[in-house]
Amino acid sequence: MERTHFLSMITRSLVHSLLLSLVIAAAASNITTDQQALLALKAHISYDHTNLFARNWTSSTSVCSWIGITCDVNSHRVIGLNISSFNLQGTIPPQLGNLSSLQTLYLSHNKLSGNIPSSIFNMHTLKLLYFSDNQLFGSLSFFIFNVSSVTTIDLSINGLSGEMPREIGNLPYLARLAFATNNLVGVAPVTIFNMSALKEISLLNNSLSGSLPSRIDLSLPNVETLNLGINSFSGTIPSSITNASKLSDLELGVILFSGFIPNTFVNMADNYLTSSTPELSFLSSLANCKKLKVLILTCNPLDSILPKSIGNLSLSLETILMANCSISGNIPQVVGNLGNLLVLELGGNNLTGPIPITFSQLQTLQALGLTRNKLAGPITDELCHLARLHSLVLQGNKFSGSIPSCLGNLTSLRVLYLGLNRFTSALPSTIWNLKDILFIDVSSNSLNGDIPITIGGLKNLQQMFLEYNRLEGLIPESFGDLSSLEVLDLSKNKISGAIPASLQKLLYLKHLNLSFNKLEGEIPRGGPFANLTAKSFMGNELL
Repeated sequence: MERTHFLSMITRSLVHSLLLSLVIAAAASNITTDQQALLALKAHISYDHTNLFARNWTSSTSVCSWIGITCDVNSHRVIGLNISSFNLQGTIPPQLGNLSSLQTLYLSHNKLSGNIPSSIFNMHTLKLLYFSDNQLFGSLSFFIFNVSSVTTIDLSINGLSGEMPREIGNLPYLARLAFATNNLVGVAPVTIFNMSALKEISLLNNSLSGSLPSRIDLSLPNVETLNLGINSFSGTIPSSITNASKLSDLELGVILFSGFIPNTFVNMADNYLTSSTPELSFLSSLANCKKLKVLILTCNPLDSILPKSIGNLSLSLETILMANCSISGNIPQVVGNLGNLLVLELGGNNLTGPIPITFSQLQTLQALGLTRNKLAGPITDELCHLARLHSLVLQGNKFSGSIPSCLGNLTSLRVLYLGLNRFTSALPSTIWNLKDILFIDVSSNSLNGDIPITIGGLKNLQQMFLEYNRLEGLIPESFGDLSSLEVLDLSKNKISGAIPASLQKLLYLKHLNLSFNKLEGEIPRGGPFANLTAKSFMGNELL
């Protein structure tokens, strides 16, 4: 009996030892497999400008100490690989699929080429896959959609082609799908619009076709970003998009959608949309979109007027882009209610009347674009309250009177375009206090007076257009201090005297037009003048 018990204990001990040795051997084998898979990747890298991987990924050191590698603290298996943004060239080897415990794979922002090996999708623990911004090509394998654990697939900015497999609907946990900027064709599978976990779909800039399903709000209850622009989708835009309560970013630009605009929102630029009423009354329904940040209707023949309901849009709204939409009438005063607006672009329309005085309430506004309308009247001091204004673009209207001197207090201003209007009197001297200004255009007005010597303080100024005015006096020597200047046009004025030799110091000057003034003396020959033609100086009889 004792002998039997003793033999039983010996047997159990041997079995335990055998199992332990098998586990240790298997673990060692798995770690070795991980090492071999990564060394295969290293061997397929044809260019590594830092030589980092050649020096760091060596068999003499632990895989877990290699750059870009994350290991599980218990099993020591590789669970993370991140070698994004190393400017690597080469291909992805099939051995990479042997990383059977891998959870995150980041290869983005390199120059990797070739096909994506189907073995990659044997990694059933994979959750995050980022291959964006490479030079990968070939078709999308249906194997890609066999990894049921994956939550993110980003293959954007590559050269992938072919159709999107319908097996994409097999990924129950997929939250982010990004195939933007590839060469995908065919009808987008309806299954992508039936994945309730999806928060982002980005298929921008492909050649996909077909129509969108009518009930996006029910099929994609969690979608926040839907970017389908620059494709060949057709039909109408589903009105149900308005009911997708979490949607904050919708990009449908440059698509062949037609028909009336539904009560929906965000980017519908460059379609063939029209409005069903003289007013853009569909804007009223957007008041329900509390998370709305961006409204883009650019380049649609809306042929309507802006309704007062535009002032009821979400206070979270930051951007309105409605350029080239054939909008007419006055700009409603209630636009001033949009207190968090950063960008307002209404250029290329048929708007009339003055700029509303309520614009002074847009304290966060950074860019105001009203170019090529029929707006008139003086520019009042209300615009001078917009302390964060970066860009003020008003050219091509019928504004008149003096340019407000208080514009010189807008120290954030980088772009000032007031050309092609009816401004009179002298340029306010305060304009030359805008030390960070980059672009000034006050051409084609009726401005008079001299150009002050203080203009030399604009060290960052790159382009200045003063042509077609009535400016007089001399070209200040201080022009030579405009060290960043690339373009200067003073043509069609009454400027006299000699061309200052200091202009020869303007090393970046590429375009200079002094024609049709009253200049005299010799034309300098140094610096940028060596590359200028006679056209720059014609119409000055004494030169």
